[in-house]
Amino acid sequence: MNSTRNSFRSFSKELQPFWLRNNATIVFFILLLIFAIYSLFLSTHLKRGIIPDEGYHFELSLQFKPTWGIPPHSRFTESYGLNIRQSPFLGYWLNGRALNILELIFKEPSNWRQLVFLRIVNTVFSIGTVSFTYLISKELINNKWGQLLPVFVLTNTIMFVFLSGGVNYDNPSNFMSTAGLYFLIRVFNKKHYIKNSLGWLFCISLGTLIKITLLPVALITTIFWIIHSIKNKSWENFKNINVKRYWLPISFVIALLVLNFLIYGINYIKSQSLTPSCRDTYSDDVCSTTPFAKRRQTIGLPDKLTVSEAVKLKYPEPLRYFFDTWIRAMLKKIYGIMGHKSYYPKTIPYFHILLYWVTALSFRYYDKSNFKMNSLMGIIGFYTIVLIYKNYNSELNYGFKQVALQGRYIFPVISAIYVLFSHYVMKISNKPLLMITLIIVVFLFIYGGPIRFFILYDSVFASWFV
Repeated sequence: MNSTRNSFRSFSKELQPFWLRNNATIVFFILLLIFAIYSLFLSTHLKRGIIPDEGYHFELSLQFKPTWGIPPHSRFTESYGLNIRQSPFLGYWLNGRALNILELIFKEPSNWRQLVFLRIVNTVFSIGTVSFTYLISKELINNKWGQLLPVFVLTNTIMFVFLSGGVNYDNPSNFMSTAGLYFLIRVFNKKHYIKNSLGWLFCISLGTLIKITLLPVALITTIFWIIHSIKNKSWENFKNINVKRYWLPISFVIALLVLNFLIYGINYIKSQSLTPSCRDTYSDDVCSTTPFAKRRQTIGLPDKLTVSEAVKLKYPEPLRYFFDTWIRAMLKKIYGIMGHKSYYPKTIPYFHILLYWVTALSFRYYDKSNFKMNSLMGIIGFYTIVLIYKNYNSELNYGFKQVALQGRYIFPVISAIYVLFSHYVMKISNKPLLMITLIIVVFLFIYGGPIRFFILYDSVFASWFV
């Protein structure tokens, strides 16, 4: 008995140094595992028609399954007025390759099995997003427990978890955006300038081939990369670059930039627009029957309002729209779910209060000399302004019915937002106030997170079937 106790004590002593060295990393993997379980459960049990636009993304992915190139126009693409060749298609191409892999396992997989498999692929992308969020926080936050806060809040953001279990182009584009931000932050931290610059370019260029909404991220990150390079004379690294060592990543980056030009550049040259309109490809008769045209005919205004006309009709001007409408709606659709069915926890008003509390902290602890944090703030700010502009422009078309206002549209920079959020929370110097803030954050995100949704909304889940 004594020898057993001694062996156990000896083993415990050996574990203690390991735990002290790796406790934060272990907790991260626990959070990641819990998130993976959430998302995989949604992937395998959520009924069809629940996740926003999943049917559209799934059907378009099926178009890419028979070919390794770009499929020709079909009845499906015509019904949406879509020109695949001149639109970002990489996400669907990757889904097509994933379905090819599935066919190696199952000869003729059912539609449900193919849908579930693509959902699981999307979950893997979101696991990557969570992982890179942690890596970004490790680059920017000194406290090892503070580094876990962005991971905790992200994995308990209900719309992010919900979206992660579905087929869409948001999950791979969010992954590429977050990975690109990680490599950019490493550039700002003066770590392997060439390698990380290429990593940032590679990820962002891939992301813009998946979804057009990453173009603003590409633009603003390029601006900050140039500012950093000039400020630190980092461009001198290119003079002594070992081309033989970096020829492969350089070739990939050049190829991706060329592909981006062949889509967005050619579109702009031909039609002065980054994406082709329906009438650039199809006849007026076809374009008048697309879901977008029908939506405009059904709930849109006869003519787009100007800002002055909107104000005369008692609609909010842009600044009031931002504070009175946009923030509230975005919080509602990030910390709640808006899809085929809606779910809004009662905690959403408290997230609004938390937002203003952290904003106050950012003013209190703002450090103008911290280029990394300020660049992150600039990236978030620029992307948010672009998003507000797009949303307000849509409101002028539809009479302020929030038609295109979706919480998931902010997700390309959600990791940056949460890292910035955690940075300022951990700056609180008053320990009791810090503990109170952390307790409130943990309570809000757990109470409004996936567990409560799973309990209350079990009707949206299906048993596994093939």
